[in-house]
Amino acid sequence: MVESEEKRERLLGIVSRWAKHTKANQMLRDGDIPNLVSQILEEFYHIHLCCGHMVDSFDEETPLSIKEIEQETGSPVISYGSYCKDCAEQYKKDGITLNSKEEEESYLAGVIR
Repeated sequence: MVESEEKRERLLGIVSRWAKHTKANQMLRDGDIPNLVSQILEEFYHIHLCCGHMVDSFDEETPLSIKEIEQETGSPVISYGSYCKDCAEQYKKDGITLNSKEEEESYLAGVIR
């Protein structure tokens, strides 16, 4: 992506100038600044999902209601989150998702497990 490469180069220049100005570059190894720039851009241009995976757009995420048990009381609780398509499919196969408001209410009431 051209825009991302342009931003990467601009950010690389800014960080490199800062490192030289503050003399921080004397403590850095080759590749430290490009690695830092890549990590910064990754944080801003990717979406971190509840499953730990990253995607580029919200079109690639699947919102789910997940069955959980509160550890202290043993009561049923629901965890809401966004997951990648592969993890969402696996959670559905594992039977730990709730697919409607009615299912959520039944789960919290202890009718379904």
